[in-house]
Amino acid sequence: DTYRLDVGRYPSTEQGLEALREQPDGIDKWDGPYLRKELPVDPWGNPYVYESPSEHGDYAIVSYGADGKPGGEEMDMDIVSWKDIGK
Repeated sequence: DTYRLDVGRYPSTEQGLEALREQPDGIDKWDGPYLRKELPVDPWGNPYVYESPSEHGDYAIVSYGADGKPGGEEMDMDIVSWKDIGK
């Protein structure tokens, strides 16, 4: 949330999570980096999908599961930021 406090909004979908590491063009109030390490990947080694704004709130972060494709069941099931796991 530090990025949002500095810039006034979350990074756009186009800017992506990379905006936490490198200053996007045209963003003057950026005071990062907000993430010093490489962008994390999901447990299967795939990049997370980031969207902002999202139909589920200010942003959404998604792992497409073991197969790396939208949808699926069991290990291939999507893991999404707007749902509590196990509920």
